Amino acid sequence: MSSSDIHNMMQQRFELPDWNEWEEAAERSLKGKTVDSLKTMTAEGITLHPLYSAPAESNENIRPSQRKWISAQPAAGRTGSEWIASMSESLEKGNEALYIEGRTSIEWDDASLHALAELMKQHPIAFMHIDPQDHLLEVFEMIPPHERKKVTGLLMASEFELTLGYEQIRTIGIDLEPLHMDGADSVTELAIALTEAADHAAKAPSFDQFRENVFFRFPADTHFFMEISKFRAFRTLWQLFSSAYGESELTSVPLIGVTSLRSFSKIDPYVNLLRAGNSAFSAVLGGADWLTVYPYNELTGNSAQSLRYARNVQLIIREETHADKVIDPGGGSYFIEQLTEELVQKAWERFLEIEESGGREVFLQSGKLQQLADERKTDAATGVTSLIGTSVYANPENHNAADNAFRIETSRPAYPFEELRKKAAEGPIDIRLLVFGSLKSYKPRADFATGFLAAGGLTALHSPAFSDAASAIEWLCVEKPDYAIVCAAPDMTEQVTPDLIANKPASLLLDVAGRVSEELTSEWLSRGLNGFVYNGQNRIEKITQILNRCKGGAEA
Repeated sequence: MSSSDIHNMMQQRFELPDWNEWEEAAERSLKGKTVDSLKTMTAEGITLHPLYSAPAESNENIRPSQRKWISAQPAAGRTGSEWIASMSESLEKGNEALYIEGRTSIEWDDASLHALAELMKQHPIAFMHIDPQDHLLEVFEMIPPHERKKVTGLLMASEFELTLGYEQIRTIGIDLEPLHMDGADSVTELAIALTEAADHAAKAPSFDQFRENVFFRFPADTHFFMEISKFRAFRTLWQLFSSAYGESELTSVPLIGVTSLRSFSKIDPYVNLLRAGNSAFSAVLGGADWLTVYPYNELTGNSAQSLRYARNVQLIIREETHADKVIDPGGGSYFIEQLTEELVQKAWERFLEIEESGGREVFLQSGKLQQLADERKTDAATGVTSLIGTSVYANPENHNAADNAFRIETSRPAYPFEELRKKAAEGPIDIRLLVFGSLKSYKPRADFATGFLAAGGLTALHSPAFSDAASAIEWLCVEKPDYAIVCAAPDMTEQVTPDLIANKPASLLLDVAGRVSEELTSEWLSRGLNGFVYNGQNRIEKITQILNRCKGGAEA
């Protein structure tokens, strides 16, 4: 290659493709679908687009002021001495704060409280939802007045007045976790945060005093980019909120992140490790100042192993991604910037709507949260959203999951599946998959039926591969199962099902995998077919019906 060729290559310039060119290229790869088919709608009413380009005007979202976050991880222990030992080990291995969740019970005595007081002088505290009658609060009287300035952190204890001298502790905690667990989307969480802030600010002697004492606690769910944007959006919303009180300078308040239990499941709990890791990383990238990662078995009762894993999630994020060395990692991403801006606009509008309609309590009584929670459950039950290890790729043998009395959380999408498994465990059901034709022809429907049943804790055995209905009927009369599903290619299904319905054992509950025409559906159901098992069906309702009918109960 000559020098002139290289010179000519260096002078080459490529024109930037415009939107129409990208759209044409995308639609060619979609094989007949349009680009609009790639758009999705979130629970917040935000449309996610397949491509984001530079915004028309500069974005003015507020950035995090620093990237160092405080790790606040729970410890184990029924007594104060056990908790002190567990927390001391946790602090040695990377935890940075004394985290106590008041909804769990710890028996404190004077010796353990004195030990806690010593730790409080060295490490920040994060005491959440502490009952005013909890003996834990006596620890604040055990620290001499001249040493109380050493104690820093967060205290959420309603109807408790902190003794004098603790200027470094924030005591107005606005926790969005209960709202989140009841079904709230990101827009609602942000709006209610501002509504509660307005209520507290109205009661405070001054806005400055309120600002110096308040902190906000947001759960991070598994919708990765939405959660990053939610944390980022709050800083802009806080600035808008502060400006309404005459604050012109940029101010910040502690933003506490906690991994969401809404996405957790007691079925195959190790998947919760992935969910917690996803949630924790989004909170970090969104700019959380504190972070708590729940153990993977928080719903059933944690262990030393699960506490260590939860702590290590934060350590790995910090040491492997170096996210603590970057201010606003999401800044500059057209997608995240646009999503942040839309959350800001929608949350501020909803905040104003809530205020004008009567405030937080009126909104909570409207039933909107329950509607959101029900929609999430329906989406999980029908396969619109997937709960790995619970609604898809489930292990049907995992029935006996213990309950943590402090963490029932019935609004979780996984909860109906957990309850279904309890019912399935009450007594065995003999289930068979009636397969017809070659392995290649029946396997897709047989695999689907197996997975469908597994979500409810049910297992099925395969029959021999039959070539006609007569041999299958003869086999059923010998085996006498409680329930069977016909699994075959569409043409074979239409061929064998009428004879199976007409000649099956009277006690057999028979379903067909897949769907057929409306005419055949009506005909088969009228002749005695129980129903169908198909993609998009509500698994909770269908499996409940199967369990009720096979166990002699009323139909769902």
